[in-house]
Amino acid sequence: MALRMPLVLPFLLVSGCAVRQPLPATWRLAGRTLMPPGVASDLAQRTFTAPLAGRSRCPDSDAVTVRTRRRRLTVTVRRDALVTQPRGWLTTWTEQAESQGCILPGQGSVLAARIVESLALPTGADLRLLGLAGMPNYVEIGAGNRLQAISPMLRGGALPDATRSEGGGEGGGLTVDLKSSPDLIGVETAWYDLRPKAAGSGFTIVPSSAETNIRGEVASLPAPAKNYFQFPPEMGFYRLFYKADQSEVLAAARTRAALPTDLETCDRPDGPVCLAIPRGVGVNPYLLVKVNGNPVAVTIGSDLRGLLRTMRQSAGKVLPTLAITRLWAGKAVALEFDRSRPDILGLVLTGKEEIRW
Repeated sequence: MALRMPLVLPFLLVSGCAVRQPLPATWRLAGRTLMPPGVASDLAQRTFTAPLAGRSRCPDSDAVTVRTRRRRLTVTVRRDALVTQPRGWLTTWTEQAESQGCILPGQGSVLAARIVESLALPTGADLRLLGLAGMPNYVEIGAGNRLQAISPMLRGGALPDATRSEGGGEGGGLTVDLKSSPDLIGVETAWYDLRPKAAGSGFTIVPSSAETNIRGEVASLPAPAKNYFQFPPEMGFYRLFYKADQSEVLAAARTRAALPTDLETCDRPDGPVCLAIPRGVGVNPYLLVKVNGNPVAVTIGSDLRGLLRTMRQSAGKVLPTLAITRLWAGKAVALEFDRSRPDILGLVLTGKEEIRW
């Protein structure tokens, strides 16, 4: 007689096991929390390895602990300690690690990027920790930036100080107010791009376009009348300083770690080179974000809402078809968000995004 085995036990085994679903391999935004691929929003600590090890011990920190073994780094990041660090802390920490020989030369920015991509953080926290936005007296200039220079146009023979500028540097830019003068006939607006040099050696500042506005008549030029950013070829890293007298200085160095945090070390032997921007000329740093295939310049620290305002677009028209990718580990990865909520409008832009609608 054939025996029929009951199917109850297998059914109970299948139905009783809670299978944890893997986290999406995409960026996700919930409220103001930005979660990297495969990372839960409540993950408080994460450890990863990287082939960046030098030969010395890394600086100690509550936020980041690094151990070296067999020329590899084992990096442990603690979210609660990381988000409480002051502006620019991560850049300072990685520069110190590089200068001490903990990590290979030129790899500080690579490690910093891995750290801010390892855990869920408030949107914009990476810009703050890297010192790319909100520093009290300077802004870092590098990948994804574009510089704007607004210069007065004067009658022939007029002195450069025939006009003067007033304004403030808060928020990563200088608000320029050119005081009227009989010698002022118009303004020139020039744009400069930062082009990568050889691996690890930084960027070159190159004029990209210019236009003049003389008594309301606008004309395009192939290049600005004067290039304010001509540095020795070995320089490749830059910081734009705002002085108390509302003037500006652009500092350049051979390495990121050699950039000054103040202007006291300018132009010393083997130190940074500092160029004073003429009074009356306003230099503003912008961030480049790719929108519908084209680069768009926005002020550093802008969110998606600010981008739409700049482009004179309404959120109601954009949100139904909005698609965003963001770099992760050097690759473009989709960003998921709830279209029924306005959270995505508060996404702080870093230049790592590509936006389409």
